[in-house]
Amino acid sequence: MSIKILFSPSEGKNNPQNILKHKDYMPLESKLDSKAVREYVAFLQTASEQEIATLFGSKTLHIEELSLAQNLFNVPCIESIRLYNGVGYKALDFESLPHQAQVYLYQNLYIFSNLFGAVRADERIPYYNLHQGKGKGAFALKNLYKHLKPVIDEVLSGQEVLDLRAEAYMKVYECKCAKHYAQIVFLKDSKKVSHYAKFYRGIYARAVAQNGISHLDELVRLEIENLHLCECSHTQNATILTYEVSS
Repeated sequence: MSIKILFSPSEGKNNPQNILKHKDYMPLESKLDSKAVREYVAFLQTASEQEIATLFGSKTLHIEELSLAQNLFNVPCIESIRLYNGVGYKALDFESLPHQAQVYLYQNLYIFSNLFGAVRADERIPYYNLHQGKGKGAFALKNLYKHLKPVIDEVLSGQEVLDLRAEAYMKVYECKCAKHYAQIVFLKDSKKVSHYAKFYRGIYARAVAQNGISHLDELVRLEIENLHLCECSHTQNATILTYEVSS
């Protein structure tokens, strides 16, 4: 048995065309073709440049990125864990992990995408650009996860869950169906870490994978450089682990 790990996406992404060889190209998996995805593509094909730039969270549009997003049904797809390259993913450093740890993440880590919902680390998705909080209609974050809740509940029901998501994703999907879940809090000089929390979440996920954690109660014995467990509290079906960052 293994725990399920919930993780956030990142704004920064790799271009699958720069990673895959032509023979490795694979289309979007059919189960990820949703109303939200189709509305997103339709918006990109009809909206003004200014509207699209706002959706992308940028001042200017890059033609290559726009073309990839507009044609996401016909562009290369890679495993979700290899698509993102933000701070948390650099800390996780998936490519440098031993094979066994990579397999562990492929099987147990779920990334809460802004567009495709909760995708397992080994599920293939294409490049897309959607700034957090800028979605509309079916691909607005709240609407997306309201629609997908029954599907995610089915995956997580009765499981032990480690929630390493940012607060925005915790708000749109609460893990109430889990057998038990754990949340992690990081402190620096006794103050809650906010902006750099994503970095420590990546470090934490990496340590969990390297140690092949199978039950949440093993987390209290997990030793991670520069992270010191200073508090462990419990509610009815949740454990909150608080760590002090030492450097």
